[in-house]
Formats: sequence, C-alpha cells, structure tokens
Amino acid sequence: MKMLLKFLGKVAGIVLVLVAALVIFAMLTLKPNLPEQTLALQSAEVTGTNQVLVFGASGKLGLEVVSDLVARGDKVTAFVRSSSDRSQLEALEADFAVGDVMEAETVEAAFTTGDFDAVITAISGMGTANLDYLGNAHIFDAAKKAGVGRVIFVSSVGAGDSYESAPLISRLALRKVLPLKTQAEDHLRLSGLDYTILRPGGLPPGFVETGRGILSEDATTMGFIKRPDLARIIIGVLDDDQTIGKTLAVVDPGLERPWAGADPE
Repeated sequence: MKMLLKFLGKVAGIVLVLVAALVIFAMLTLKPNLPEQTLALQSAEVTGTNQVLVFGASGKLGLEVVSDLVARGDKVTAFVRSSSDRSQLEALEADFAVGDVMEAETVEAAFTTGDFDAVITAISGMGTANLDYLGNAHIFDAAKKAGVGRVIFVSSVGAGDSYESAPLISRLALRKVLPLKTQAEDHLRLSGLDYTILRPGGLPPGFVETGRGILSEDATTMGFIKRPDLARIIIGVLDDDQTIGKTLAVVDPGLERPWAGADPE
C-alpha cells in the first residue's frame, strides 16, 4: 500500500508539473491578432445631458465608466446589489438602484427610477450560474419594456463567431462563460434594440490609460486592453450612432502580452 501511495504521489507530481508547464507555455505564446481594418469613432459634441443606467457599476470597469460619465456631466444611476460596496460610487455622486440582475422584477424597477437615454451592462462573474446570459437577458428585456432603446453590452473575445480567436487558455478558463455570453449576444441582436456589442480581449492590470484602444468588426481580432481605455471606448461608442447594430472587438495594439499593461511604478 505504501508503495502504491508513493507511486500515485509521483504521478500526481508529474501531472502538476506538466499542467504548470502547459500554462506557462500558453501564457508565453499569447500573441495579439490585430485587424487590418478598424472602425474610427466619430467625435461628438459632448453636452453631458444623457441619463445612463449602468449595470456592473461597482466592478473595476463599471467604476471607470461611471467616473467618465459623471465627469462630463451625465446623470448616472448605478445598479448595485444590496451587499455591494458603494463607497467609490458614492464619492462619484452617482444615483443608485438596488437589486439583483438575476431577479427580473428588480431590474425592471431600476428602469422606473429615471428617464434613461441608454443602458450599459458590464456585468460578469463566474460565481453565479447563468449570470452572463440570464442577467443580461433581464436587462435587455427590461430596457425594451421601458422604451430605452440604446444598449451597450460588454461581451468578450471568444463569444459567438470569435470563439476560435480566443487563445486556448482563455477558452478553457472561460469554457462555462463564453457560451452564456454568446447566448446574451444573440438575445440582444433579436431584441430590436439599438445595440452595440463590444468584445474586449484580455484585461491587464493597471489603471493608467494608454489612449491606444481600437475597434474592429473583424471577428478574428484578439488582444488586450486596459480597463480605463475600454471605458473610454464605451463612452465613445455611446456617442456614435454609426456603431449601432455592430459587434466590435476592442484591443490595444500596443499591448503584446497580458502583463504588459501594468502601471509604471
């Protein structure tokens, strides 16, 4: 028995080493696939008169989006769970709607708290089953019911027809999430709403923007983009009606590796 346990221990050790080696190899071989054609956003006169409902507002990306909108004078309502940390949103003087995207009635109630011009959803999370589909579907359905036509949905490279564009390590890590995001994309396309679907690649650490974010309709696009740059793109898309009805990859062509986005010390 001792010899068997020792043998199994050695096998487990070898397996762990092989898995670690595969992960390291996959990380080192991650390379962007940049598009030949990009979509340039049209500059718009910013009046700061929009009322925007933001889902996923307490997350890292959501906070960036809310901050940008508030800074330019838009009225923002942040949808948050009762357990969410609101301290940073409170500092931005955003309004709040409290609920759970998995409960359709609380999502519908959020749309009654203002006369909204647009909704942005940046919800994500692997801890709640079906969140990426059902949560977003509730948002899209409630927006349509409330007559809020403009919807911006932050999806992911690897969803829908971009599946093969995602690195193998991403497809494995997000194997449960990508099909749900694909369902959410399909649901939105069939909704009749004025949608834009954004598919960012990897989101490196760091909060110093580079200003290099680009958009492309090429589904083979893969790359990385920092959250502040993605937030700027989201706001630009909100202002640009030419993006309505489009599914767009979002990457920073200057980031060649996911760890390249770390802020300078």
